[in-house]
Amino acid sequence: MIVSSGIERRYKLSSSEFIKDYVELGKPVIISGVITNWDSISQWSLKYFKQLSPSLKIYAKKFSGKGIQVCSLTMEKYIESIENYEADSLNNPLPPYCHDLPLFSLIPSLIKNAQPFPLDYLPKWYWYKWWRYCQFFLGCSNSVTPLHFDCLLTNNIFFQIVGRKQFTILLPEDAKYCYRKGWRWFLVNPENPDFNKYPEYKKARPITFVVNPGEILYMPPGTLHHVRSLDMSISFNIDWHTRKSSLNALAASIKGMPIQNSYYNFLLAVGLVFKIPSPIIFKFYKSYLNYVS
Repeated sequence: MIVSSGIERRYKLSSSEFIKDYVELGKPVIISGVITNWDSISQWSLKYFKQLSPSLKIYAKKFSGKGIQVCSLTMEKYIESIENYEADSLNNPLPPYCHDLPLFSLIPSLIKNAQPFPLDYLPKWYWYKWWRYCQFFLGCSNSVTPLHFDCLLTNNIFFQIVGRKQFTILLPEDAKYCYRKGWRWFLVNPENPDFNKYPEYKKARPITFVVNPGEILYMPPGTLHHVRSLDMSISFNIDWHTRKSSLNALAASIKGMPIQNSYYNFLLAVGLVFKIPSPIIFKFYKSYLNYVS
């Protein structure tokens, strides 16, 4: 197995180059220089979120071999648990991970801090109220998302705002070496692979790199990724389809995709292929933003 840091890095990548050289070719890329002037880069912190909306009810996840456990708590209590862990990680448990939270919809005042947004990276269908499709990740250092791919086989643009994250990604053709569990999770831990239990992983070609504050990561559909927060971290992403990827995802319905996932992909395909306006589709799609898969 060869571990590589070989992901391309581009500065102020134009939308035409992004689509032609990466989206259409299914290549991941890190983009810098596009969001470095956002107010969120200088203003956001976990302490700021706690002060802004202390009583907001949020949910966080604990990942284990038994699955995903979801717990509910206030923003204030959650941030306090992170602060306690960072102050003394030996005597405080690792907090759960606030993962896939539609925070722009819960705190609309944050939207103005993510401007100008690079809408031209996305299909025009997503431009209207783009922020409704965003999901946030808030957590302490050492928060980990195990190896998986995004459940609708969407494209993924990931915006790193505060702190650093270490990604290990594998392109879809290497999924067969990673010991799949269910639809989208995998048993291999890329940070410490057990080759006695998972010998096929030796054939995989993982790529490990760090995404820094102010950088954007693009991952094409089906990209496996394992993510570790190196610091207290704030980030968000948008999962999105092109016409082509929506049809490919629908075809995956016969390959084990859960029926709920197929339903959401059907909605997006109807919108993108038949040009049904996104506000009409979103009324049915919005439950995806709280969907645990």
